[in-house]
Amino acid sequence: MNKMNRFNAMMPAVGILGISAALLAGSACSSAPAKPDSEASAGQLEGVEKLGQVDNTTAYKVGELTLIHKATPANAVVAARVYFSGGAAHLTETTAGIERLALNTAVSGGSESHPKDEFNAAVDSMGSSISTFSDRDYSGYAMQSTVEHFAPTWELMLESILEPQLPEAELNLQRQRHLADIKSLKENPDRLVGYIASELLFSDHPYATFQLGTVENVERFTRDELVNYQKSLLDPAEMTVVVVGNVPTAELIEKIRPLSEVKPSVELLEQELHPFKQSTGEVEVSEKTIPTNYIFGLYPAPAPGDADYEAMLVATKYLSDRLFEEVRTKRNLTYAVSAGLSSRRVNYGVLYVTAVDPSMTMPVIFGEIQKLKDGEFSPKDLDESRNVFITRHYMSLETNGSQATLLAESHIVAGDWTRFATSIDRLNAVTPEDVQRVAEKYMKDYRFGIVGSEEAIDKALFLNASAPQAPEVEGAAPEDGP
Repeated sequence: MNKMNRFNAMMPAVGILGISAALLAGSACSSAPAKPDSEASAGQLEGVEKLGQVDNTTAYKVGELTLIHKATPANAVVAARVYFSGGAAHLTETTAGIERLALNTAVSGGSESHPKDEFNAAVDSMGSSISTFSDRDYSGYAMQSTVEHFAPTWELMLESILEPQLPEAELNLQRQRHLADIKSLKENPDRLVGYIASELLFSDHPYATFQLGTVENVERFTRDELVNYQKSLLDPAEMTVVVVGNVPTAELIEKIRPLSEVKPSVELLEQELHPFKQSTGEVEVSEKTIPTNYIFGLYPAPAPGDADYEAMLVATKYLSDRLFEEVRTKRNLTYAVSAGLSSRRVNYGVLYVTAVDPSMTMPVIFGEIQKLKDGEFSPKDLDESRNVFITRHYMSLETNGSQATLLAESHIVAGDWTRFATSIDRLNAVTPEDVQRVAEKYMKDYRFGIVGSEEAIDKALFLNASAPQAPEVEGAAPEDGP
């Protein structure tokens, strides 16, 4: 029985209320706790290879598709994600924006079996959610439901993947929303400054083709182009399904088989994700009459899976704490300052600050970076910063959805789905010497995007990234405006 027939078997031809009732009735097979022998029986299914198990998380190959399943017996919520690897690597200057628009239209426009209103009513009646996402390294679909409603919610998501309707009316609606998002980019200084810095760092790199796309592209894409592109994503070899929840594994494998059996109609472009181009630093200012200057700096950094990644995480977390203390608390030079590390296959670190007077603020920031490079920091303070980071890491994983994202990024970005289980051990193994080493190795060659007053910007200060005499605490500037 094919996918559509299986779903229709659960849903007689009735009105909206009848659809909801049929969906609820059809979910009974997922409401019982997962059986202890579920994993054993899963490994015996045709075309299924067990890749390994870490605690209550197990990975399988179902055909060419990768499945990662974390069982949560005490949790009544199920989070499922279908990932398509590639992201920006599939896009070009003329196709940037098509992936996001195609997925958003597919999930919001209903399916061939259930038009938009019926589709949405069925999802809402169960309290479930189905959505899409797009990023630099991947894109895909996400769903969340109770265990009781997992089966019908999954079937609806599967319809939006395998038989999306993509009606013209919905395409036009999503197109207008997409265009409004692009146009708002220049109106929001926080978004614009990140965009400018990203363009500098991503120059001549696949990441330069943003999923957001351009006005010209989004206005031009036709329904046929979206249909063909969405179908081209359906390559099992590039798919990863992650499910966190109390669903019997054997049942889950049978539900993802339709995805493992699809054949891509068109081969997508696959660009190599080479390192960012070398540079000794760049600065670009976008003139805007606003109360403060928004400053966003990016620099190449180790990626998840790299031996230096955890040391860089600790270094940037400690730096962020020091910047908050020195720039905001002691000197009152800003309202917002931070440092961070992204989690992309080709990765980068981040510096961010809003400053009325960058000539006073930036020397303090560069001075704190230099202290890291010189090893002028307390191991005790470093441990405290690390402990706070680890606590927040655990807190961020309280939901099944966040756990699914961690598992997916371990597999797709870091290249090893089991890394999630040892991340805390690697963080705790970072030494002060490691922090000093990675700060010296990576914290340089910044690409700064700035939105504000060009007259207030001394580009030489940013390009030299040196640490001239920082202002004394007594000579603090007034606090930055909102």
